[in-house]
Amino acid sequence: MNRMLQKLLRRNISAVQLIGYAFAALTGMSIIFAAFCFSRDVSPLFASGVGLFKPEYMVVNKKVSLLSAFNSNLTTFSQEEIDEINSQRFVRSISSFSSGTFGVRAYTKPSSQIPYFYTDLFFESVPDRLLDNDPSVWQWNEKTGMIPVIIPRDYLNLYNFGFAGSQGLPQISEAIVQQVVFSVRISGNGQQQLFDASIVGFSDYINTILVPDAFMQWANKLFGDGSDGKVSRLIIETVNPADPSIAEFFAAKQHYDVSSKGEQSKLSYFLRLMITIVMIVGALIMLPSIGLMLLSINLLVYKNREMLGNLILLGYRRDKLALPYCLLVLLLNGAVGGISLVITGYAQSVYAPSLATLGITALSGGFWTTAGFATIFVLLITSLNVFWIWRNISKIEISARR
Repeated sequence: MNRMLQKLLRRNISAVQLIGYAFAALTGMSIIFAAFCFSRDVSPLFASGVGLFKPEYMVVNKKVSLLSAFNSNLTTFSQEEIDEINSQRFVRSISSFSSGTFGVRAYTKPSSQIPYFYTDLFFESVPDRLLDNDPSVWQWNEKTGMIPVIIPRDYLNLYNFGFAGSQGLPQISEAIVQQVVFSVRISGNGQQQLFDASIVGFSDYINTILVPDAFMQWANKLFGDGSDGKVSRLIIETVNPADPSIAEFFAAKQHYDVSSKGEQSKLSYFLRLMITIVMIVGALIMLPSIGLMLLSINLLVYKNREMLGNLILLGYRRDKLALPYCLLVLLLNGAVGGISLVITGYAQSVYAPSLATLGITALSGGFWTTAGFATIFVLLITSLNVFWIWRNISKIEISARR
């Protein structure tokens, strides 16, 4: 009886309408899933500055001139100048560097894996939220005493390819440097204290030695010279690194010097933008297909309204009458989603070699994350179809029982 009921209810189903829906949905889902998968695979590019500044940040300072040698205030920012920069449309947030106002001397321990050195240093800090470091390594408190440090990668390159070669010393890899614990002596206000420190990251674009902001605030209070803490460098988070107003503003301010990731920031922004546009195009293709499916359901139920009304009067429940249609859309959407995933997997195999040249493994989980996203997406679309079926059959039931 159930099989006969299902055959009866599936009468008047238009194969052309179902094929049209399947084709449009397949196109839309394939575009959306492939764009989502690609965005997951290239996410390491967006996070290529792990432990460094994010690509949307730029550092601004004033140019040093002959006059600034006699007046250091010429290279610091007033509050009015900071407010002027902050009011620009391309600025999302603005922060400043905190400089250490104490003496710093660092030296390696005799048992270190790198050659012995002794040098005077300087420390600076920025708000921790601006850094992508693992919080577990970018912490400081008085109990542990260990100071995590980020140095410019150029410092290591200068040693390896300049100083080490000329002095017959061994070259040192980043991995070795990060394993070394060295000593730091901090002095000021008639006090001095010895700390252990280790390098936890390298910066390509910030030419300074960074320590956690918590340590800088503590050390300045204890060892600082009581200076007024003038701001000499700013960090700007941009809304859009490709915004032409950035170049226009700083071209007019010729005494400002700006450093950023430049073309890499713009490339990152445009890559994100293109992925977003592709996903929007896929969604725009999906919308008509969903509309076509809902229209097909409306027409199908309308053609069978008299038969459905009679079956309801004979005692058949709504869920039993809706089940054949629900199974139909579930199987159709499941098949379309599965084929779309196969197409996405093929697309990934095509662009994977290109990502491999950038040091990114496309098979690192992007596809399986996409599979989870696709499952949720298909279930949402199917739920909408089921709701529409239930709504139409409910209307027929109400009309039949009047």
